[in-house]
Amino acid sequence: MCYQHFEPVPEPVGEKTRRSHGLRHYAGPVTVPATASAPYTPQFQVEPRLQLGRSEPLAEGVKRVALDELERAAEGFFEPEENFHSAVRSARDSIERVRALLQAVKGELGPEAFAYEDRFLSRTSSMLDEVREAAAVTDAAMLVRQLYGEFLAEGTFEETVAGLRRRRDIVTLKTMEDPHLVGQVVANLEKAHSRYRTWPTDPDVDYGVRIRDDYEAIAPGLGATYEEGRRYMVAAYRGAGDGFGEWRARVRTLRHQLEFLMPLWPEVLVGLVYTLDTLGLFLGEDRDHSDLLDLLRVRPDLCPNPRERSLLFAVVTQRRTELKVASEILGRRVFAEQPDSFTHRFGEYWGARAQALTAGLETLSVH
Repeated sequence: MCYQHFEPVPEPVGEKTRRSHGLRHYAGPVTVPATASAPYTPQFQVEPRLQLGRSEPLAEGVKRVALDELERAAEGFFEPEENFHSAVRSARDSIERVRALLQAVKGELGPEAFAYEDRFLSRTSSMLDEVREAAAVTDAAMLVRQLYGEFLAEGTFEETVAGLRRRRDIVTLKTMEDPHLVGQVVANLEKAHSRYRTWPTDPDVDYGVRIRDDYEAIAPGLGATYEEGRRYMVAAYRGAGDGFGEWRARVRTLRHQLEFLMPLWPEVLVGLVYTLDTLGLFLGEDRDHSDLLDLLRVRPDLCPNPRERSLLFAVVTQRRTELKVASEILGRRVFAEQPDSFTHRFGEYWGARAQALTAGLETLSVH
């Protein structure tokens, strides 16, 4: 599917270099909306614990990262109450990362086992949707006020933000006091951990989950994620269904998969993972703004002043336009290749790693 079918994007309102978005393996300037990357200034880092080890077999790496992420997801809920929102975010991120790894090796797991585990983790994560949404729309309103504050009269949107905070606190308290919800989330994470702990890591076993230490074990899953991301990007900008939501999910999945595979060629992949990370943040913020507008349509009492509500809709729409322009620019770079070419390229990376290990050469690692 070719990208020339996209409609032309609006003229961007500012310019940054491609390096500022982590596209270090490309040359030349990229024009992006000036405010699009405003909230995303912290230094990008990838944790070595989330990567396949230098000489680590694939099965051992997948199992190690999955178990560690499930443990971290559950542990957060034993922290003090003031850390509850952090625990929710951490749990959802960890579940998302485990699902991405399972997607990468789905051919090894088999369709039934993969479908069961993916549904199980998805349902577990969705149990936290309400509290996540309440916090996200509050943050979205605060961000808009921050970004456009110099153009707004003093006190604009204060009542709305206060109302959203009250709503968030009520939802949070209800979730924490639910005698079953958080306990069920933790129990589900522990059940998944117990199942994954029994996975054999020997690729030659004839029982249970068998994950070969070979590129063919991940090529179908990795290629499918990339192809779907490319396809849903086209659908998103054509306005088909929930294209942006589906695209974001594939971007996040691909980001986690390539983070895991980064040691194959760190100098190249760190830039690509950074780009996917930024793209995922842009698309996630767009989703939060969409949820905010949907909420205000059914709860206009959260922004009772009609003029202020109209203004809020206008600035949120402007912000979403900026994010979509920036997302298309980054997306075109990430998904420029044909899926077969992408899959073949990573096969070459995998082969080079295997050859280096066989020859006893030292390979590079990211710190």
